[in-house]
Amino acid sequence: MMTRPLLLRLAPRPLRIPLYYRFYRVGASARVGLYEAASLAAAPAISMRLQPGDEMHDCIAHTGLYETELTERISQHAKRGGLLVDVGANFGYFSLLWAGASPQNRVIAFEASPRNLPGLKHNISANGFDQRIRLEPCAAGKANGEMAFDPGPPDQTGWGGVAAQESDGMIHVPARRLDEALAGEARIDVLKIDVEGAESWVLEGAEKLLHEKRVRRIYFEANKPRLAALGMAEDVSHVLLRSMGYEITPVGDPTGEVAEFCAMPRAS
Repeated sequence: MMTRPLLLRLAPRPLRIPLYYRFYRVGASARVGLYEAASLAAAPAISMRLQPGDEMHDCIAHTGLYETELTERISQHAKRGGLLVDVGANFGYFSLLWAGASPQNRVIAFEASPRNLPGLKHNISANGFDQRIRLEPCAAGKANGEMAFDPGPPDQTGWGGVAAQESDGMIHVPARRLDEALAGEARIDVLKIDVEGAESWVLEGAEKLLHEKRVRRIYFEANKPRLAALGMAEDVSHVLLRSMGYEITPVGDPTGEVAEFCAMPRAS
């Protein structure tokens, strides 16, 4: 099996991704041996099969990391244990980190893209997590039924997303409200949402869970270009969460085109 470049193995975690983009991004997918069983920096016993040429997967294959600050936060929460709901699981990076932190940890992973499901299923099974990661092969939406979905370019697993209207190339995927899918869960320790602009639709489908404060911590994105394409305001998720009694803080730089945020129930 091919080993990662020495510089990326020895560098402190916060430097690995910047070094990768500076020195190794060009020609990354040619190092195909890194993609078959890439170990994760925050959980070295866990590995992932990845897709060469995919922006996110190239980064994980070479560094073992993706979204460093969010990775550190999720890893710390996972040590305390509980349930992660991973909406937009892709090939399972955050789901695997969570399940790998403790034998008692559970995950419910939602993934809408039919292209991603074989890779996600493989990574769950290859790490022995079939009993602790429950896969929901559907979108989490504001209503049960179906949603129009743009799969995105075939070489990028994370660029697809639900669509506001029909167009060429669209497919339909099943959708479930989180209120229904998680009805039997007394507490969700972390809800992570990465659905390319449709985060507020996920939250609308979790109205009961949020009002009852059964979700203790939410990580979500504001993908400003995708929000604009869907006809939504940049702060649509913020407004909804605040109306349900959650406080919001940025994770990293909130001014970027894609900004990350954390929401927690407001102290009474």
